Amino acid sequence: MCTGPVRDFIRNLCKCNKRKRERNERGERNEKGEKSERGERDERSERGERAGRYERDERGDRAGRDERGERNERAQRNKRGDRDKKADKGERGDKTTEENAEKDLEFLPPSPVEGEMASYFHVGFLAKMCLIHGYDHGVWKLQTTSKTENDFYLTSFGEGYPTWNSIYGGLEAYQEKGNYHASLAWLTDRSLLSDLGARGEALGGIWSSILKTNLTTSDGCECQCKLKCGFERNPGKVELFVPIYREPLLMGYILIEPATNYLLGYRTVFNVEDRKFEMHAFCAGFSNNSTEVGIKLENFEHLRGSIFQRIGEKWALALKTNLYGNVNARHLSFGGQYEWKPGTLLKAKLRGNSRIAFSFQRRIRKDIAVLFHVGFDGNNPINGKHSIGTSWYFNE
Repeated sequence: MCTGPVRDFIRNLCKCNKRKRERNERGERNEKGEKSERGERDERSERGERAGRYERDERGDRAGRDERGERNERAQRNKRGDRDKKADKGERGDKTTEENAEKDLEFLPPSPVEGEMASYFHVGFLAKMCLIHGYDHGVWKLQTTSKTENDFYLTSFGEGYPTWNSIYGGLEAYQEKGNYHASLAWLTDRSLLSDLGARGEALGGIWSSILKTNLTTSDGCECQCKLKCGFERNPGKVELFVPIYREPLLMGYILIEPATNYLLGYRTVFNVEDRKFEMHAFCAGFSNNSTEVGIKLENFEHLRGSIFQRIGEKWALALKTNLYGNVNARHLSFGGQYEWKPGTLLKAKLRGNSRIAFSFQRRIRKDIAVLFHVGFDGNNPINGKHSIGTSWYFNE
């Protein structure tokens, strides 16, 4: 048996070891708790970030999605332009779509991004959305977009323009990773489009760069390549399209915001092959989301203007016309819209040549939207030209 001092020493040593074990156990529990809490916070943060990205994607504020939307719209307009040229040759009779001709003149950009400057094409944006968007589709259009948790998008679209069986469409894969993105699209006119882009912050502003390639195999094999680069720092923004391979046009614009809600800009197009300028355009605009006024002067020959005015919370009126040069009834549009409830718009417009059109736009759910439109000749509603169509959008 142990004597008293030895026994006390052993007891104290056991108590010390017990306290150490308890402290270690508490430390492990605290560490596990902290890790669990950090994991939960990280998971919540990741979910919040994914949700935030999804919300921003729905608003169209991701640079890559903006580029996809711009490329798809331009591809569709180019195809429609080819068909309209064929129509001029008699393959489609005298049937034309004035709304699409107007859209070719007025590019509809994605909605302005909160916190970033608008572009040159956003001058008169609200009037364009009121008088062009929703009227510019063919007989039918279907577009679906699927998204994974890893920011991988798969988009497909198809449309019948200008008739039910004049089918055109495409499929695109898009991947976003941090400040970088890449995409590859296939179109039914045997075209392959690819983008490689990056963006970041420098000199107190935001820069972006996108390498755009277009490979066409419908008539032989043709490849075009250009670089889109931009920089914005309040109160200015610059975007430039630089030709790299078989691209004839050097394009760009400069936009400044001299005061809140005011924009001034200059845009130019230079033909590298012919070594001459094809366009000089100046713009000025004012918009406070209730009242909008825009004006553009192109090549010192054509002056166009637009006005948009909200009346209360649900009603709005808009007017677009040519003010000087190429002034005719066809380029005069007047219309209005009524917001029946959030996500639902009823619109109507009248053109100077008595063409009347109506549009109904409805967001059924957050990921499903539908548009209907109908148009006819006001001078001859029964026997005149008619247009009718529907468009469906699914975003998963």
